[in-house]
Amino acid sequence: MTRVAVTGMGIVCCLGNNTDDVWRSLKAGTSGVRVVPEMKELGYRHPVAGLVRGLVPEGIGKKPLQTMSAPARYAAVAALEALRDARLPLEMLRSTRAGVVVGSGGGDPNEASTAENILRTHKSPTRIGAAAVARMINSTATLNLAAWLGVKGRSYSVSTACTTGTDSIGHGFDLIRHGVLDLCICGGADAPGWRNAWAPHGASGVMPPDLDEHPERACRPYDVDRQGMVPSDGAGVLLLESLETAERRGAPIVAEVIGYGSANNGESMYEPKVGGLTRAIRQALDVAAEAHGPVTVDYVNPHGAGTKAGDAVEIQVIRDLLGDPSPLVSSTKPLNGHSQGAAGAHEAIFTLLMLQHGVVIPTANLERVAPECDGVRHVRSTLVQPLTTVMSFNAGLGGANACLIFKKL
Repeated sequence: MTRVAVTGMGIVCCLGNNTDDVWRSLKAGTSGVRVVPEMKELGYRHPVAGLVRGLVPEGIGKKPLQTMSAPARYAAVAALEALRDARLPLEMLRSTRAGVVVGSGGGDPNEASTAENILRTHKSPTRIGAAAVARMINSTATLNLAAWLGVKGRSYSVSTACTTGTDSIGHGFDLIRHGVLDLCICGGADAPGWRNAWAPHGASGVMPPDLDEHPERACRPYDVDRQGMVPSDGAGVLLLESLETAERRGAPIVAEVIGYGSANNGESMYEPKVGGLTRAIRQALDVAAEAHGPVTVDYVNPHGAGTKAGDAVEIQVIRDLLGDPSPLVSSTKPLNGHSQGAAGAHEAIFTLLMLQHGVVIPTANLERVAPECDGVRHVRSTLVQPLTTVMSFNAGLGGANACLIFKKL
């Protein structure tokens, strides 16, 4: 099997619009979660979210931007950063050996709402414009990136709810590992969905019902007072290459991807289960062991959304699978929110930044560990700690579970 390296990272999120700014926010414990007045006007009980702010999509061009929805724009900015980070000659993208796999939880539902409003107002489909189709489709990020960058290989989107970003990176890893591609732009991107897509979360009771006056404290994974998830948006992109290709061109290597696993619970659409997450993590550990022997995981960035049931399941699986004492464990969602289809990509990047810098970011707002979430090494203050092997996993709607393992070279 071909070994796979991460050679570039790019990110757009409520913590910043590049990896340097994001790392500064993470180290400082600065939350990107804010009160959103429009959500309050629409009747959300807890109108807070982590929204991308101040993004200027430089270097893309006016014509490509015409067909780019919000997720596609976010992904384009993140991809540009990843390509620059990797020092990749752009001609390497214009090949059938290059691919794009950037998923989204639901495309950009705002584009559908805009088209409907235009149609109702003007009673003419022609007023919507042909570019609306490219902005509306669920694969908007991938296909816009492929067209804009001239990528001629595999280009499609994976969509698995909250595990979309993790599965997209994992699929890119598999395509390179099995020799289908030499390099892949992969990750996740999602739109600000307070007008529509986030409403079902508010209706289902998985968002916190109070704490409006302190939005930065709304998400409290593993705490006795946790009340639910806080939505956010943005994009995260990794450039993956075969290790041989990366070394041959002298690319900067962030880390090696050594494991990926994905499994469904096969039961409830909503209720978290131990079985699927256990299988996903075991798959990732088995893949890593094939090339590297049994691995010891130093740090885990779990899904950690702050829900009552989900947090407890994750901790049980970590306890059961990853030994005693457990790896260091912390969730970054209290600072960044839950960015839906981008969550796995965001959190993979946060995890890789910790691996690079040898600093573990704590779980913010974790004041009293709930009894059902105890038994692992929760990180509750910034920890300077050399790391070698790290894991990021996600679990979500429909019973989806996915896991990635990275190793420092």
